[in-house]
Amino acid sequence: MRLLFSLFLLALFLPTTALATIEISEIAWMGDTTSANYEWIELHNTGSDSVDITDWILADGVNINNLLAGSINAGQYVVLERNRSSEQYLNNPPFSIYTGALVNSGVTITLIRNDGNIEDKVIGGENWQNIGGDNTTK
Repeated sequence: MRLLFSLFLLALFLPTTALATIEISEIAWMGDTTSANYEWIELHNTGSDSVDITDWILADGVNINNLLAGSINAGQYVVLERNRSSEQYLNNPPFSIYTGALVNSGVTITLIRNDGNIEDKVIGGENWQNIGGDNTTK
């Protein structure tokens, strides 16, 4: 009984660890009015701790399979861009550049941790119907 009580007290006073979660928060799959090549994916750390995403993978099962590097601070939003050369975005440099293009017919984008577990997944649906956006008007 003393052992059980001791374990209870130990668990009660152990510090709790806040879970940091990285979410795929926005996808500009259609580019912008300047260029269809200016696609980007935004990640958001919804937790209260910084998260190291080194060796995490961003994949869409078609064209994109990129190894990520760096840390995202608590509450921070970061942008992964397909094309850094767009002059209108030089004052706000991207967190990372990814290779590959998001197909206009829609894909599922997956963020995979370095332990192989899925951190987040966004199902774009046919022609990105689950995401929204318009390829014509951008």
